[in-house]
Amino acid sequence: MARTVIILKGDPIINEEATATEAIIPGHLTEYTSAGTLQKNTQVANQSVMVALERDELGKDIDQAYAALDVVKHAVLKPGDRFYGWLASGHNVALGDYLAPQTGGLMGKTSVSTTLRIAQALEAVNTSGSAPVAGTRIRVQVV
Repeated sequence: MARTVIILKGDPIINEEATATEAIIPGHLTEYTSAGTLQKNTQVANQSVMVALERDELGKDIDQAYAALDVVKHAVLKPGDRFYGWLASGHNVALGDYLAPQTGGLMGKTSVSTTLRIAQALEAVNTSGSAPVAGTRIRVQVV
């Protein structure tokens, strides 16, 4: 079943006060720059879960990217919120696996014992054979 929205469940805080520094696709993890703009996350570290959203009020869907300087509608999520994010290439994720942030707005599989995890997979997705830069959409729940 094709998904049409990024937020699948929950009540995140929605913001629209930052412009993009680069192309951002809804579902990418994002972060603020020191200039107050928004970019795809650049760190593999503990961070708040902030994700770009679709601009449905403008007739745009989850596959339409923001361009540099566009105002980005994004959400800050809390534990229990569910969203449709991006899984990095090279990961074979089972239902319930933990995910950690990767650079470029993506997430990747991580072990249960690590403290660096932001979400848990709500479906199995295998990107082992994917191109190095590409990502694949995945349903997740924030932990």
